[in-house]
Amino acid sequence: MGSIRIEISNSVATITLQAPKTRNAFDVTMVREMHRILDHIQKEGAAIRALVLTGSDGVFCSGVDLHSVDLSTAEARQSAHLELRKFMDPLMMRFSELRHPMVAAVNGVAAGAGLSLALAADIIVAAEDAYFWPSFARVGLVPDAGVTFRLARRIGGGRSLSALLLAEKITASQALDWGLAYALAPRDDVLSKSQEIAHRLATGPRSVLAQIRQLTASSFDHSLAEQLRAERSAQERVLAAHECVEGVRAFFEKREPEFH
Repeated sequence: MGSIRIEISNSVATITLQAPKTRNAFDVTMVREMHRILDHIQKEGAAIRALVLTGSDGVFCSGVDLHSVDLSTAEARQSAHLELRKFMDPLMMRFSELRHPMVAAVNGVAAGAGLSLALAADIIVAAEDAYFWPSFARVGLVPDAGVTFRLARRIGGGRSLSALLLAEKITASQALDWGLAYALAPRDDVLSKSQEIAHRLATGPRSVLAQIRQLTASSFDHSLAEQLRAERSAQERVLAAHECVEGVRAFFEKREPEFH
C-alpha cells in the first residue's frame, strides 16, 4: 500500500512507514492510507491481536511533511492545517480506541508528529541511537496530534513542559530513564524485540488487556472513587468470560495459560 506496508504473522500486524524521500514524514495522503490500514485490521477481527508500528530506512517518522504545506498566505496555511487535522486527529483517536495493544519500534528519529505517533503506542522500544524530538516550537508551531496530552502522562508534567518549550532532543537513554521508552535495543534488533513483545501481547488474554488499556487511559481523568467503580465494572466483564478460568487453572497447574 503506497507509503505504508503491512505484514501479518503469528497474529501480529507490523505496520511500516516507507516514504524515504521525506524520512517517513506525514502528509494527508499517508494519514488517509493509515486509516485504510486500520480499516483492514479491524475487518480481520481476531486474526490480528497486536500491532507493531515502525519506520523504514533507519527513521521512525520525521513528523509532518512541511514541503507539502503551502506557506504563501495565511489562508493557504490555515487550509493546509484544516485538511491535515481532518484526518490526523481522528487517526489519533482511532489508535486509542483500538482493541489491539500496540508496540512502537522506534528505530530512529521520532520528531514532531512522529513523536505523537510513537506516543500512541502502549509500549515503546527504541534503538540505542534513536531520539525523540518535540520539535514543534523550533519551526514555529504548537504541539499537536495529542502530544501535549500523552507526553505529560508518560514523563510527568514538568519534564513534558520543558521538553516542549525548549524543543530539545530526548535521547534514547533519557527516554528509558524517564519512562518514555520501555526498553532499548541495538538498531538492528529493535523490530524483532518489538515483535517479540507484541507476540506476548497477542497470546495474552485479549479482553483483559483491552480493559487494562482503557482503565489506564481513564485513570488521569477519574477520582479514586470513579476509578474504583470502573475497575469493578471491568472485572465483572472479564469474570463473565472464560479467560479468567483458563488463567487460574494454569496458575494452579503450573503451566503457561492458553488464551483463545
